Amino acid sequence: MANRSYLYSLTNRPTAYTDRPETISGISEWNYDIPFMYRLLMSGDPQLCASLISDGLDSDEGDEKVRLYAISGRFEPGFARVKRLIDIMRYLAAQAPVPAPVAAPVVAAPKAASFVDRLKGWFSPSAAPKATPAAVARAAATPATGSTQLPGWLDETLAFLEAHRNEHLLLETVELDTMTESEEAPLRACVEKELARCQQAGAALDALPQDIVAAAQLLREAGAKKQAAPLDAFFGLRFDDDCDSTRSRATEYPLGLQWYDVLYFGLLNRAEFEAATRGDAAAA
Repeated sequence: MANRSYLYSLTNRPTAYTDRPETISGISEWNYDIPFMYRLLMSGDPQLCASLISDGLDSDEGDEKVRLYAISGRFEPGFARVKRLIDIMRYLAAQAPVPAPVAAPVVAAPKAASFVDRLKGWFSPSAAPKATPAAVARAAATPATGSTQLPGWLDETLAFLEAHRNEHLLLETVELDTMTESEEAPLRACVEKELARCQQAGAALDALPQDIVAAAQLLREAGAKKQAAPLDAFFGLRFDDDCDSTRSRATEYPLGLQWYDVLYFGLLNRAEFEAATRGDAAAA
């Protein structure tokens, strides 16, 4: 089984494994990575909180359990940033790729025409004017749009997140963190580093100009060439149909436009958790 990051929407900021929300829904999960969209969504006042996936590690002995952490964020500020990024990406998707510059054709010096050549020119139907090689090349290099699938994915993103709005978001990274760490302090440090990346994602979006044309140009540049902080949070991202193509290695940093509410870990809300606890106590 792949180790994943998990994203949920819920009604509270968990203070303990048993501090269950009134409602909770899955939003997305991602193999071996944390996509940029997760971080941007989590950029609304992110704070450390308790993990709801587990109250310890399988290797724990007795009652001495390793405390596990997750990240809690406010839904609305993060969602507002996602909507602005989508507006900018829609503008980018509508732009035709800039064609490569075409070298000016080399024109040979005219050759003196004989009387016979002039007669052929007067009466031959093939003597109609022809487009220059440069004009043909320019016409062939002008597609209608830069991305064909991306606009639909952006629409689906907005619709899904609108349907799963709640007060808070929960980002669980415990499966990724336990690939390298097994003690409480280093595990907490992993989550704190991820929390800082969520803050940086929000700061990067806020640093883009308000003018959408200028914002789109800077976003494209920041994805292709590393910029000074906080814009370096965009580096490595693609804003086209290959935005999540990590398997083909078209990109190594996924944007994260895949959404589904049935996750590997379906977390229990308060009523479900209390019912399961009563059932365990009765069976004991």
